[in-house]
Amino acid sequence: MERMVVVIFDDETRAYEGANVLQTLNEDGTVAVREAWVLTKDRDGSVSVVKTEDTLPQGTMGGTVIGSLIGLLGGPVGLAIGAASGMALGATADVARARLGRDFVTEVTRALAPGRVALVAEVDEESTASLDECMKALDGQMFRRDLQDVADSDYEHRVAAVKSRMAQTKDEIAADVAAGKEKLRAKLRKA
Repeated sequence: MERMVVVIFDDETRAYEGANVLQTLNEDGTVAVREAWVLTKDRDGSVSVVKTEDTLPQGTMGGTVIGSLIGLLGGPVGLAIGAASGMALGATADVARARLGRDFVTEVTRALAPGRVALVAEVDEESTASLDECMKALDGQMFRRDLQDVADSDYEHRVAAVKSRMAQTKDEIAADVAAGKEKLRAKLRKA
């Protein structure tokens, strides 16, 4: 399953170790890593990308979501930087929240206190056990979001919105038709 994984560490050394473990799991086929980033949250609250690794050509596409997440963690200024870092010219906070879910972003934001470091990756994994075990051994705090479930939920929300707009449009057309009929009846009565 395609997932967004965020692992929070107390220092950069552990985050780099986590990135190396992630790459090893990718190489042995346990996890398919689409893209991985290491970022820090400075004491002043600003978020900085300190390492980026694209493992596949479509990495820049995944960068849209990852970049937007980075932006959400860093606030409004961070959103612009994160979106640009993710190669997503049109990325917005709403896109990231729709794909990741507000609760996920909130949990990660709380855990990524100033001075801490995060390993953020978009992965495809069949089982969570190997990655969880490896990151736990490095004292990483793990967050995971199944992107397909969120995408399905977003799709259902969009379908409901389209159906609502269609119903509203039908009501407006019916009202216009009724008004037109009434005008025609009034003209017939005058004639």
